[in-house]
Parts: sequence; structure tokens; C-alpha cells
Amino acid sequence: MPAKIKYLVTLLLLLACGASLAAEGTGLQLVQSLVLPGLSQVRHGRNYGYGMLTAEAALISSLLYLNEEAQLKTQEYYEYALKYAHITPGDLADSYLRDLSKFNSSGYEAGGYNAWVRQEALRLFPHDPAQQQIYIDENIYLDDQAWNWDSVDNRGQYVQIRTEAQNMRDYRMLAVGVMIVNHLISGIDVLRYNAKDNKAQVWLDIKDRSPMLMLGLEF
Repeated sequence: MPAKIKYLVTLLLLLACGASLAAEGTGLQLVQSLVLPGLSQVRHGRNYGYGMLTAEAALISSLLYLNEEAQLKTQEYYEYALKYAHITPGDLADSYLRDLSKFNSSGYEAGGYNAWVRQEALRLFPHDPAQQQIYIDENIYLDDQAWNWDSVDNRGQYVQIRTEAQNMRDYRMLAVGVMIVNHLISGIDVLRYNAKDNKAQVWLDIKDRSPMLMLGLEF
């Protein structure tokens, strides 16, 4: 196990145990496991709890890493656009940054965003010049938001960096999902091995034609 993960497991275990050494009831065991998966299992001699704790520490490490990488990639493609698309520095909307990846420039020449807007206005309002102009005025980019890629290859590289940043964000969301599952499994496990005490009950019910997982606890 990497040293960083060992450190996180130990730290989380000590913090949680220090705050709840006297917690023995099913309800409090459930809270422990939902907050820190594996804690209740370890405290009650179930060694597989260490696996849950290790998974939690690994997921936290992954989240920190993926979040940092996503931020670095976001900064990288922003700086790349500054250099090769000659955009104006500032706090830019994601829709603007996305349009940078789709069009060679913001202008009215072939391959330009504003040229595309004008074509869309003609398509949407073929017999209404006034509406065409309104649509154009509402959607074009003005000079302070203009861009012009030095080359198609530069734009392609920008797209690649943005894709890498989005992948990092997607992986981060996946890690969050796995973390939630780890918490739920740990909590359900506590209910399972305490069911014999009749202090915790879990059952299925139907409400408005939707299945529901019902939980009853005695503290």
C-alpha cells in the first residue's frame, strides 16, 4: 500500500475513533459506516473493514489528484488559446471556450463563427430580414471576444487538451460515484450483521409506483 494511502487510512481511523469510542448501538454504527466506510467493521473485529477504509483513502487521493489535473488542464487550454487563437484575457464562459474548439475564427469569413451565425439566421428566418438581424445581433461575437487560430492544427491541439480536461472531470465524477457506493455498502453491511438484534429493519415498499428502500432504526 502506498505510504500516502496508509497515512490517510490511519488519520481517518484515528479521527473517527476518537470522536466515537463509546458508540455501540446499531444506529451509531450505521452513522460511523456511512461517514467513514469500514470503521464500524474494524472496531467490531471484521477485518474486511480495512479494505473499505483503504478504498476510501484511495478514492480521496484519486479525487484530489483528478481535481488538480482538471484544473491544470483547464489552465493549459486557456493559455494555449491566448497564445495561438489570440483571445482577450479574462473570465471566459465555457460556451465561448467551446466555440473556440469548433471554429477557426470568430469572423464572417469561411470557417468563422459569425459566418455560421449569419447562415443560421437565414435558415431560421428566410423571409424576415428584421428577425435575421435580431438573431445575428444576439448571437455574434464582437471585437472584444474575437479570435483567430494560427492554424487548424493549433485548434486541433486545443481540442485535445480540452478533451483531456473533460476526461479528468468525468473520472472525478466516477470516483465520487464509487465513493458513494462504498459508503452505502458499508452502511448496509452494518444493518446486515446487526439484524439479529432486531434494532434495525430494512424493507422494500412501493410509493407512487416507485420502489423504495425503507429503513427503521431503534437508538
